[in-house]
Amino acid sequence: MKGNIPLSWSHKNLEFPKFHSVKLPLSGLPWVHAAEIPASYSMEDLYNKLKSNFPGGFLLRGCSSEFAGYLNKKGCELIRTGAQGIVDLENLNKLSRTVTDLVRRGDKQGMVKEVALSEINRQRVSEFMTHTTYGSKPQLRYLFNNTFDSNNRCFVLCTDEDKWLGVITVSVMGKCYSHTEMILRKKKAHAGVMESLFVSVMNILRDEGFKSFSLGEVPFVSPKGMEENNLRRTIKRSFHESFLFKAGDTLRFAYNYKGLFNFKNKFAPEWKPVYICATPKLPFLSLIDLFCKTGYLDLSHSELMTNIKGYSRISASAG
Repeated sequence: MKGNIPLSWSHKNLEFPKFHSVKLPLSGLPWVHAAEIPASYSMEDLYNKLKSNFPGGFLLRGCSSEFAGYLNKKGCELIRTGAQGIVDLENLNKLSRTVTDLVRRGDKQGMVKEVALSEINRQRVSEFMTHTTYGSKPQLRYLFNNTFDSNNRCFVLCTDEDKWLGVITVSVMGKCYSHTEMILRKKKAHAGVMESLFVSVMNILRDEGFKSFSLGEVPFVSPKGMEENNLRRTIKRSFHESFLFKAGDTLRFAYNYKGLFNFKNKFAPEWKPVYICATPKLPFLSLIDLFCKTGYLDLSHSELMTNIKGYSRISASAG
């Protein structure tokens, strides 16, 4: 199946898959947000096992066009949620002059190294998160793999004194395919730190034999030049999908997806659509469920209150 499992899922040497799900209260569907899948499984094997484990239906996010198209033929409903950027590790010479200059600036701040999977480092990553821009804000949940297990790797850019300036965690989804999970930058780190870290990680993975590196999903975007496939031509944009994209744009004050897209787009990835799939139906209430379960509601409320307080202080000063 290679990369044709949902984002943040992984292949492992198992006899049977392990699914991790949460119940969506309004729609009643279980959302299978993570899983470990036997390396030998085909899409049919995976679908049959999902049907067996969740006979009343299920919801998946982060599905590729190929997997979403297969599920659609099986009767699943789907909507596009955004796009993921995939870098061809065998062709890393597409980087612009601006990016290579930033990488050189970042290289001067420290060195990139992989840190061991240990409890101490797990705690250190958690502590590092509190020093990022979003560290004190409500955290998003279930959208990426933040576990420290044998399928995840952690890379840092650190100073000679071992002070971390940037952190990336990467999940191995297949023999030649890897996927970005957490992207963490120290609040006051200099420009170029994350560019240096990303390019170093890409080079490390390429040298190890990986072919593709997913930069992860950016929700609510439709990049120019994104692959136009048979699935997009046959599936009309539904009310659900239109609502999702409009809601994302309305709440951009809370989650700057355009800034995330601009950062990832620096690395000249190929952009591919990403879907939510559900069976037997994809009810509108499931979108409200996801908005709450993932923590978007808490984050949006927190940012809204922060903005209101900021405007109040400005108005009081002006008065």
